[in-house]
Amino acid sequence: MTKTSNVDELISVLYRESARIAPDQYRVWALEQLSRVIDFDAAFLCSGNQASIDFHYVSHVGLDEKYALRLKETLDINPIRDAVINNLGKPVNMSDVYSDDEFYQSALYQRLFEPYGIERILAAGHFDENSGLYTLLSLYRFDRENVFTEQEQKLQQRLIYHLVCAASHAFFLHLRAGNYLQQTKDQATSAICDQQGCFHEAQPRFVALLNEYFPMREGITLPFPIPNENQTVEINNLLVTFKTLGDLFLVSLRLLGPLDRLSNREKQVVELICKGLSFKEAAKILTVAPSTVSNHLYQVYDKLGIRSRTELAQLVDKS
Repeated sequence: MTKTSNVDELISVLYRESARIAPDQYRVWALEQLSRVIDFDAAFLCSGNQASIDFHYVSHVGLDEKYALRLKETLDINPIRDAVINNLGKPVNMSDVYSDDEFYQSALYQRLFEPYGIERILAAGHFDENSGLYTLLSLYRFDRENVFTEQEQKLQQRLIYHLVCAASHAFFLHLRAGNYLQQTKDQATSAICDQQGCFHEAQPRFVALLNEYFPMREGITLPFPIPNENQTVEINNLLVTFKTLGDLFLVSLRLLGPLDRLSNREKQVVELICKGLSFKEAAKILTVAPSTVSNHLYQVYDKLGIRSRTELAQLVDKS
């Protein structure tokens, strides 16, 4: 099998297998697949919404968790980063920026790369106009004599586009295959975001709801912060649910319905009554008096503007 056919096969695999890989694991998995066609000892893949490629979402193989911080701390002395930003879509070989003598005597090498045994670098950047995300892919070798070739530069140039697009496709499939793709006006719609609120994939209605309920929002990020744990909160008459996906977050929006205005106890009463339980049976489950269940139910009727269990059941069916 030739090198070219390996690349074509890899591209096919990146898209074809995306449905079975969890979103938070997809990019590391994709880097491992990339090693089949370009030999490297370590790789770093990061995304951000600024041209400086601030690191919102980081994936890596062959490196530790401190590497991203070390890289960020040395950006002001890193001409490779500048060359990548100024040549988006075109891989930059370390030797395009430094002579070997300059590189191995530089503060950048001594502070960042030498501690990790990195001797050769091939880096490329990509900008996605739809999401507004910049992506940086850096491939590293630990053997100084094993230089990246012009052919490998061409391969990386072709593959970084597919790495970004295939990851977006994987996120899209996750949204579509789960219980989050809804078509009606009042049901939930979702996006996959990073900690900074940048969209890595979003359903069209998700963006439409943000535009409608946050008309003053700027940029392409969430207009509210992401919490550190799973939760559901009310924001601007929208019910917003946050669910962690590794270093990513599934954020779902839904218009508030009449049942959302009920207290937790009232919702429990509604659920039991709509299952056909009597006041006495519901009271036993909730460990309260039957009269308490009755009082809660009539408060629910008053809040919802209804008068019977039949009307209540119809509301629940629509929610």
